[in-house]
Amino acid sequence: MNNSLIPTPADVIARIRQTGKWTLWIILILLLVTGANPFVTINAGNRGVVFDRLRGGVQEQVLDEGLKLKVPYFQSIIELPVRTQRIVFTGGGGTGNKSLSYASSDFMGRASQHGRMLAASSDLQDVYVDAVITYHLEPSQVGKIYQTVGTDFENKKVVPRAIDVVKTHTAKFKVAEILTKREEIRNQIIEDLKARLAVDGIILEDVELTNFDFNAEFKAAIERKQIAEQEAETEENKLRQKEIQVQQTIKIAEADKQAKILEGESIAEYNRLIQQEITPQVIEYKQLENQREAINKWSGTYPTTYFGGESGAVPLINLGNEE
Repeated sequence: MNNSLIPTPADVIARIRQTGKWTLWIILILLLVTGANPFVTINAGNRGVVFDRLRGGVQEQVLDEGLKLKVPYFQSIIELPVRTQRIVFTGGGGTGNKSLSYASSDFMGRASQHGRMLAASSDLQDVYVDAVITYHLEPSQVGKIYQTVGTDFENKKVVPRAIDVVKTHTAKFKVAEILTKREEIRNQIIEDLKARLAVDGIILEDVELTNFDFNAEFKAAIERKQIAEQEAETEENKLRQKEIQVQQTIKIAEADKQAKILEGESIAEYNRLIQQEITPQVIEYKQLENQREAINKWSGTYPTTYFGGESGAVPLINLGNEE
């Protein structure tokens, strides 16, 4: 056997020294390519949860926005959103969706959409609720949220609790009260849901009840009731119009009566005044005036015939005219 072909330890060391510089660079490049980058960027509106394999998993430290350092292979950074998130419960049609198809959470702040919520009133009528819920994660609690819930906190916590709270408080009201007491229902839902979510580090911002809908039979009953109420209101308005017309007629008659009374009183007062003014002196004066007018009108010829008595016309003695 030729021993010259077997490398000696000195040869191996020499070869390593010759290629060591290149090997180090190759190792560094491989580390970078395989994800050993020690830098990580936390995007705006997010917080970073540190998972450390050497120190027992999720750490209490929460990373703010910006460029951060991590230990390659031993630490990983999970981003969770702390900006406002929106959940929209809505659905088309008059009967609604009885089962919810949960949408995946959207960390970019756009609203995730779910089917409308099905609840029941206190008188056991189906109520379909459209709503918009806004919330955000408490930044200091994102580590706890990731550790206990994970990243799908919306579908595991927010949506189920929202549905449960809406059902709970809708069931306190009769179906006829739901539309008129919407604000009261909303306030109760906000108070209850806020307390339930706060336990898991989730901050409720607002709940908007955008629409209540009912099944077709109940809506038909409501429509019939509204039609009956409108007809009753129409008849009542007609009756009021008739009452107004009667009142106007009475007022006109009263006015005419008062006018005639006033007219009669005026005539009576006029006659009374006239009677007060007719004195014996006035009568004597009028008689003298009449005589004066008669004298002025006399032609100087006496009448020849006198009409009067039972015999009719009686001839008068013609005494002749004095020269």
